[in-house]
Amino acid sequence: MPNGGPDCCGNCSHNRAVQELAHPQPERPAEFWERSRCTLRDVAVTNPFWTYCRNFTYGKHPEARNTTDIPVGWITASGLYEGYVRISWHGQIEPEVSVPTQCSVCGWGTEKGISIAIGDSHLGFCANRHYIQWWRTVHDDATYDPEDYESPEERYAKGRN
Repeated sequence: MPNGGPDCCGNCSHNRAVQELAHPQPERPAEFWERSRCTLRDVAVTNPFWTYCRNFTYGKHPEARNTTDIPVGWITASGLYEGYVRISWHGQIEPEVSVPTQCSVCGWGTEKGISIAIGDSHLGFCANRHYIQWWRTVHDDATYDPEDYESPEERYAKGRN
């Protein structure tokens, strides 16, 4: 089973799958992934071992979780690989990572980009930086700085298509 760090939703007591099945079940991985849902934010978690938030509470004893917690910060996902980086969801909308797309910022086409569903359409991004640049135009939050991520030129110079 993939492991994006111990502070992921796959280990969190707010994850319904952790509450019902305890920790990931090697014999029942599909069931764990299917049941993964954040009970704090009421959102499906499709990639629990690569999804995170600041409300993480280790789920060894999920029955003892704080049910009065309020959501803090953004849900984040692992972005395109440039070392381990996290990119924010667009509210409760999860970005799709490593998918074919054309960048809405620069027009670059890539087989491994980021796509976000906005209504009936999708916006595409060639790099984490361009996704965060767009994200910052929609969300008034300086938590994520595009300069903290590789530029498309750096990314593609390294052969990461």
